[in-house]
Amino acid sequence: MDDKKNVQNPEEKLWSSLHGYDVATSDAHFLGKVVELIINENNGKIVDIVVNRGDGRNIPLKGIKADGNLLQIPFSRIEKVGEFIIVSV
Repeated sequence: MDDKKNVQNPEEKLWSSLHGYDVATSDAHFLGKVVELIINENNGKIVDIVVNRGDGRNIPLKGIKADGNLLQIPFSRIEKVGEFIIVSV
């Protein structure tokens, strides 16, 4: 592949670098680690992120679906991606 095609915009993250990222709420509650992204097949946009909360911590958040240790968080709730992924409460 041509190296110019592999150059990434500084504001963009590769999925491989997000897998395992820590996720926390905007009021500093740790939710878990990213395990999956849900993508709309028709438009290619990220719809939700799936987070494994590991120890089964139960932090109720409106609009977030829970299934066992997995949380399905709407992508629209993501405020920031930096050292952590921050989710609005």
